[in-house]
Amino acid sequence: MELLFAWIASIVSGAEPLIIKASSKSLVPNPWMFSIFWVAFSIPLVMIYALFRGAGLPQDWLPIIAMSASAALFRTLYTLSLYKLDVSTVSPLYSLRTVFAVLLGVFLLHEGLSVFALALIAVIILAGPFSAYDEKLQAGAFWQKSIILVIASMFFLALEGYFVNRSANANGYATTLLWLDLLTLVFLLPTLKLANVKKDTLTLKKLKPFIVLGIVVFLYLIFSVEAYSRNLAVSSVIISLPFSMVFAVALSYKYGELVEKHPIKVYLVRFTAAFIMVGSAILLTFNR
Repeated sequence: MELLFAWIASIVSGAEPLIIKASSKSLVPNPWMFSIFWVAFSIPLVMIYALFRGAGLPQDWLPIIAMSASAALFRTLYTLSLYKLDVSTVSPLYSLRTVFAVLLGVFLLHEGLSVFALALIAVIILAGPFSAYDEKLQAGAFWQKSIILVIASMFFLALEGYFVNRSANANGYATTLLWLDLLTLVFLLPTLKLANVKKDTLTLKKLKPFIVLGIVVFLYLIFSVEAYSRNLAVSSVIISLPFSMVFAVALSYKYGELVEKHPIKVYLVRFTAAFIMVGSAILLTFNR
């Protein structure tokens, strides 16, 4: 029962990239617009929850600003890459977040790093190219601009986590939560010029994905906060599991035109790489 909330949060978070991918092909072709709306539609429910938990004005603005800037860069780069890549390619690369988090701990917090941890980092990096394997470019598909954007987004996601921790210690969790999306939206507003928002964009049909995404983000928040409060280390591992990859492959056989569709061989290579990367990330979490 203790880990039930972590499993629910992990499953809920697996829906996010699928919503983005399906919407990018059928409803919202502009990734700049999507990243702005993604944040904007999650704000109302998150604000209500944060204020209910006692949020207020920050005592220390520096980690709040740094956290939000990192979050804005993550959302932008992640959305741009996911518009070009398969969900089953992006999902295993979340393991790189663990690598960056460990390296940030080494350089910013002066934590130690064992030889075994270095070996695990090398394994994750070496397995990375096979997560992008496809029937045309094979492992060479990894060396493309969109993959570089994913890797960069994972760095900023890890950096966001670092500053979230600093802000939570200085300002409290609820206050950190309240200002995260608000300031992230402020940082994203300059990209509105690239969003190409037109009158026919703001229809109920095209806004439905953002309403659903806002609810998904809120549910993830509720369950992940509960999970982290009960068991931080194990919950982190469970929540990082690539459920979106499993969902994408399952849906590809019926909705391939909206998600993705490849031969079995491609998915075998990708899942093998994902298994190696996730397994190494789990070991890295407990063996620094």
